[in-house]
Amino acid sequence: MAAVVFPNIVTGIYDYLIPGRLEGKVSPGTPVLVNLRKRELWGVTVGIKADSLCPSLKEVIDVQGGRWTDSGSTLMKLYEWVAEYYQCDLGRVFRPLMRKGLLHGADKTVQVFMPSPDAPVATLSEKNRAIWSKLQRLDSFSAAEAKELFGVSRSALNRLCGAQCLVRETRTVVREAFEPCMKRSNEKGTLTDEQRAAVDMIMKAHAAPQAPFLLHGITGSGKTHVYIELASRMLRLGKGVIILVPEIALTPQTIQRFGEAFGEVVTVIHSHMSDGERRDSLQELVTGRKRVVIGVRSAIMVPMEQVGLIIVDEEHDGNYKQSDCEPRYHARDVAVMRGRFQKALVVLGSATPSFESYHNAAAGKYRLVRLSQRFGAASLPQVELVDMREERRNNNWKPLSNRLAAAVASTIEAGRQVILLLNRRGFSTILLCKDCGYTAHCPNCTVTLRYHRADTALKCHVCGHFQQAPDCCPGCGGQNIKYKGTGIQKIEEFLHEMFPAARLLRMDRDSTRRKGAHAAILGKFAHHETDILLGTQMVAKGLDFPGVALVGVVAADTGLHLPDFRASERTFQLLTQVAGRAGRCDNLGKVIIQTYCPEDYALRCAAQHDYSTYFKQESENRRLLNYPPWGRLARIIVVGKVEAEVRSLITTIAQEIRAAAGNSLTLLGPSPAVLERVANQIRHTILLKSSHPRKLGTILRELRIRHHRLPPSIDLIIDVDPVNML
Repeated sequence: MAAVVFPNIVTGIYDYLIPGRLEGKVSPGTPVLVNLRKRELWGVTVGIKADSLCPSLKEVIDVQGGRWTDSGSTLMKLYEWVAEYYQCDLGRVFRPLMRKGLLHGADKTVQVFMPSPDAPVATLSEKNRAIWSKLQRLDSFSAAEAKELFGVSRSALNRLCGAQCLVRETRTVVREAFEPCMKRSNEKGTLTDEQRAAVDMIMKAHAAPQAPFLLHGITGSGKTHVYIELASRMLRLGKGVIILVPEIALTPQTIQRFGEAFGEVVTVIHSHMSDGERRDSLQELVTGRKRVVIGVRSAIMVPMEQVGLIIVDEEHDGNYKQSDCEPRYHARDVAVMRGRFQKALVVLGSATPSFESYHNAAAGKYRLVRLSQRFGAASLPQVELVDMREERRNNNWKPLSNRLAAAVASTIEAGRQVILLLNRRGFSTILLCKDCGYTAHCPNCTVTLRYHRADTALKCHVCGHFQQAPDCCPGCGGQNIKYKGTGIQKIEEFLHEMFPAARLLRMDRDSTRRKGAHAAILGKFAHHETDILLGTQMVAKGLDFPGVALVGVVAADTGLHLPDFRASERTFQLLTQVAGRAGRCDNLGKVIIQTYCPEDYALRCAAQHDYSTYFKQESENRRLLNYPPWGRLARIIVVGKVEAEVRSLITTIAQEIRAAAGNSLTLLGPSPAVLERVANQIRHTILLKSSHPRKLGTILRELRIRHHRLPPSIDLIIDVDPVNML
């Protein structure tokens, strides 16, 4: 019999009989269709049992074919580790693999036509014979292809089929996410001595990997060239490859590079794919037809046998942490564990490694590999800090300093390209009535609404609330409403006014909602169809455009003063990463960073491309407070609609933890979260710090078991190794 779990709201493990017709087809990891509470649901088999405590069992209805786990069940061990470490029900771990429509969706079929070898051409009319003479050159074709190539209609194809000159056939096709190709350069260049030494060092460990590798390469050092060479060698050994990128924006270039290198063995997994595309990608993996998968964090969970190499590009990025639903896993750390279970090489790459990874490398837990030189003729760009306080003293109240504005103009005039970064969506950050002081707040969250001029709307960037911007003040009825603060849409408008001849594209969450928008924007920029790429943080990481000579940061301080111990680290990483987009093919790169805090050491170190100095100073600050990488964190959040219930439960939990932990951990709270109300839910939180990970895990496990059944009006969230502290 099969022990089955479910990725939806149903918790626990359920037993089902395996009927004779399915004997040998069900093993741990196999998706099965079963009847649960009068509904047919897909679940996942997590074990095979000889008997059950239940007197009468239902039978498994159907199974999904393919290899959903490996012969050594290492994938099942990984899934169990994720559930145990991140404190969630085992069924939740399968959510990325079992989305709605993923398994029971229909195959996509297409009708194709083929010339008949014994076509009675003599019986055709002159018109049909002319059509036949064109079509017979093709081995097979669809009706759309016949229309596009030769202007042949479907009715003409049907006549030729009726005359037995064409044979009609229905074929199953694999749905793939549309990714427009982009112009590349230096893709087939020979590895430098430094890159080849890095590849050789890593490959020496492939037979019996003992530790992950941290590939610390400066921006533009050619880490992707190293990845491609490693993947090529691993494929020749008959092994599979998993490549993780932090954002969908990075997948078009990554797919392009690996696609050129390896052809049709590459498939993709990301959240902008349709269920059909995602289903077909998974099927290609479990059947073994695809051996390289590129994707965002959920790709680390994909079923693939004989994985030999796992690459986590931009391993420092916070997007690798899933914080909004269970399992609240960190894909980088899951990649390390998958490598351990499947005896695969794990390569974590970054120009600005996370403190946890760099600390592990310094302690000998990871093996450090450095790339200290830029690929080709390029060198690191010059970085200039512009003090915006001085600009204001000189009566320049524009969003661009005189220095940056002049640099943009001269760069465009020289025929080169510009990337500008402002990590703030919308047009204005606040609506303010200058008569009564009214500001527009989200009715569901403790945040102000942002003004978006394109659709004259006020939007909440937390819960998505949307309302039309008022013509007069809702508080006093006055007309003296001002929109204060600068968002990326206001910068876009300003740039159009200041550089009317320049071609400009904006890349943020609002402009990339449509499927394929990321690739379309990057494709235009790659083909030099635009002069300025203005974007939020998605333009800062991993993109390689040789035409970029200038990078400008409009406001470097936007995230520096958030109430989060990682705020300084994130700012340093973002600035270093975006600076690395300039001058990647020559020595003409220039970076200008506008700031009100030029004396801050995170900004100074970023301007000098000095990771080592920054790590030493910031790491010492964290050591004194026992923050990562020196201590481990867990965040407990109680969420509910009734504040009294939330406060009561969080207080009870704090008392239970203090009683169980003693002096083995530090408890901060309970207190209201920084974002106390989100989507009409009250949030109170506790932060746990500990130098004893096992003791922390035990306390969290007991807490989850004790409070497993809560009223529907309240929820308990356990976030292990949290990234978002708001």
